[in-house]
This record gives sequence, structure tokens and C-alpha cells, in this order.
Amino acid sequence: MKALFKKEIQFYLNNPLGYITLVLFGVFANFMFVKDIFVYGSASMRPFFEILPWLFMIFIPAISMRLFAEERRTNTLELLLSLPISEMQIVIAKFLATLTMTALGLVLTLGLPISMYALTQQAGARIYLPEVFVGYFGQLLLASGFIAISLFYSVKTKNQIVAFLGSVITLFFLIIFSTDFAASALPQIVQEVFNYLSPLTQVDNFIKGVLDIRSLFYFVSMSLLFLFLTVVDLEKRP
Repeated sequence: MKALFKKEIQFYLNNPLGYITLVLFGVFANFMFVKDIFVYGSASMRPFFEILPWLFMIFIPAISMRLFAEERRTNTLELLLSLPISEMQIVIAKFLATLTMTALGLVLTLGLPISMYALTQQAGARIYLPEVFVGYFGQLLLASGFIAISLFYSVKTKNQIVAFLGSVITLFFLIIFSTDFAASALPQIVQEVFNYLSPLTQVDNFIKGVLDIRSLFYFVSMSLLFLFLTVVDLEKRP
């Protein structure tokens, strides 16, 4: 499993596409926050964390779509399954590699809280660092759920574009469950259920700097569910 993890990481780090994707994510994440930084009127990273799920909706499927789809297209999936590692180890290795790349993308945004801390300190105020740490932790949990969903779509097809679109559409609907659009289009009882199931609702506690066990359980359950479904799909293949 360790060798497969290194192989996936090396694919991104030895491929210009991997660097381009990471840099684009970092640039867009920083730009979307900085362009309105003076509009927010407070020394907080909350607006930044509220932007990230929408960027993850594109970024994560983009780096995950090839994980199994490319293996199937090039007929290397059978070779991979013949190795002395289980289907679960294969899925976990690819999952951890993608989560690592997502974490690297978040590292490119650390200049924001560092800069804000320095600026607010000079102005006689300070950004609340525990809120920042918990916020980043919540975004990693959110990313893990999105990666698991994207892996599931990747294992279902040999076409990377199909895997990408399937993931983006699913993540889009999960996100808008808690938006005003869904509230106006659905009955109240249905909206309450969908609102709870929305990743935006669950990650909101982390954005506020609150470590909520229920939200932690939600993201862990989401990740485990789709990883399990991915493993089951692999095991069905001859």
C-alpha cells in the first residue's frame, strides 16, 4: 500500500498538470478572499473557509477523476488487482494520496492567515488562531468526504470526463441543499432533512471554530461509506 501511495504522489509531483492544478487552486482561493477582504470588515478567516467548498467542488474531482478511470482505460486495473494487496488497501492508498495533494493545496493558502495575523497585530487586534486551526481541520474533513465520492465515480467508468462530471454534479447538489435556493424550492420538512445532510451545514461549526463531534461523525461516515462502496465495486470486477 505504501508503494502505491508513493506512486500516486509521484504522478502528481512529476507531472506538470499536478503543479498547474495546485497553483490554480491556490491562486483562485487566495484571490476570491483577498478581492473582498476590506468588505468583510472583520479580522476573520470565516469568509475564506466559506469559499473553499465551492472550489473543492471543482478541484477535488479534477485530481480524483483519473485514479481508477485511467487504470480501466489503459487496462492496468487488472494488473493492479493482481498485486498482493487487497482492494481496500488500493482504495485507501489512492484516497490518502489525493488527500495529501489537497492538503498541499491548502498549504498554498497559509499566507492568508499569516498575513492577517501580522496586519491585525499591528492594528492592535489579533486574528483568533484556534478558529483558523479548527477551520482548516474542518476543510480537510470536508475534502475527505468529497474525495471519497469522487473515487466512487472514478471506479465506475473508464472515461475521466464522465467521472469528473458525475462528481461535480453530486457535490453541487449536496452543497446547495443548505442554500436559499433549496429552501425556496422544497417543502420545509424535506428542506430540514436536506439541510442536515449538506456538507456546508456540517462544516459551518468548524468554520466558527467549534469542534462538533456530530459534524466529525458526519464527515467520517460520508468518507467511510463511499470508500466502502468503491471497495465493493472493485471486488466485483473479475
